[in-house]
Amino acid sequence: VLTSAGRLGVNDSSPQGVLHVTSDSTTVDALYIESNEDSSSAAPVVTLHRHSASPADADYLGQLKFKGENDADQEVVYAKITAKIQDASDGTEDGLIEFANRKAGSNAITARLRSDSLQLLNDTSLALKSDGAQLQFGNDNDMQIYHNGSNGEINNATGNFTIDSAGEITLDADGAVIRLKDGGTEFGKISQNS
Repeated sequence: VLTSAGRLGVNDSSPQGVLHVTSDSTTVDALYIESNEDSSSAAPVVTLHRHSASPADADYLGQLKFKGENDADQEVVYAKITAKIQDASDGTEDGLIEFANRKAGSNAITARLRSDSLQLLNDTSLALKSDGAQLQFGNDNDMQIYHNGSNGEINNATGNFTIDSAGEITLDADGAVIRLKDGGTEFGKISQNS
C-alpha cells in the first residue's frame, strides 16, 4: 500500500515509516537481501548514509533499534546500536559505535567501540564464564587473569597471585616481594620467608 504521504506498506495498510514491512511469520525472514556475485568482494551491502551540510563531532550517523513490549503491553526499546562521528576533521576522521541496553527501566549506553578503545560504561562488567576463560595482556601474554577450576589466579612469567575459594591469598614465586609505594616511593614491603 502506498499512502498519500509517500509511505509504502508491505502487508500493512497504515505504514509507520517510509517503508513498513509487516510479517506474522517466525519461519520466513521479513527482509531478505541476496547477492549472486561470486568474487571475494563484500556483497550484499547495506549502506546507511547521513548526508549533512555541517557534519560535526558526535553527530549521529544511523541507528538500529530493537523494540518489544513489556508485560503492560507498552512498546519498549530494549536495545540499540548507534554509529556516530568521533572526529569529523578532514584527514583524521574517526568513527565509533555505541551499544545501548534497557537497564532497570532506562536506556543506558553499556559499551562504546571507539577507533582507539573499547569502553564498558555505566557499571557494565566484562565477564568470561566458560571453562578456561582468560584475560590476557601483552603480546606474549605478559599477564593472565583466569580461573583455574577452583581458584582465581593472576600470573606472569615470574609467579602467581592466587585467591582461593576460602578467600585466602597466596603469592607463589621465588624471592617474591610485594612492595608498598606512595607516589613511587617505597615505604614497606612483604616478602616470603627464606
